[in-house]
Amino acid sequence: MKKTTGDTERLRDETIYLAFKASQPSKYLLPIYNAGKFEISPYETPTNVTLEIYEEMPHMFQILGFSELASFSFQRTAKFIREAVITASGKSISTQMTNSSNYIRINANKKFSPLKECDYSVLEWQNVGCAPNIEVSKIPMNTPNGSKTR
Repeated sequence: MKKTTGDTERLRDETIYLAFKASQPSKYLLPIYNAGKFEISPYETPTNVTLEIYEEMPHMFQILGFSELASFSFQRTAKFIREAVITASGKSISTQMTNSSNYIRINANKKFSPLKECDYSVLEWQNVGCAPNIEVSKIPMNTPNGSKTR
């Protein structure tokens, strides 16, 4: 499995958690609403995961065709797919596809580094799968028919 996310991506934390959950399913919590169903879950077997966090990149940064990092990300994804298909077909003579997960950060200069401490903080989530209760205050609005609240 290959997961790619930008460092400023809105779903960055979820992507990191999913990558670790897939590679170590017995170590990380299932969503609270699914607790107790792990015994019948088909997702008990660890999956080799490649997680790439592109520094200073936003949500869906790959659609920014003018970005060198977008092109670089596409090249890495194409290489991953090619290696996965060759490995699955049993014809692989390459050692590119390893039997372990790989978690890296990639900066604007296309240099690799290990994950930062802040990347690992999402692995301590306690309420996985539960949306937080958000208190929405009533905001006065000026409308043609007078003041209302939203």
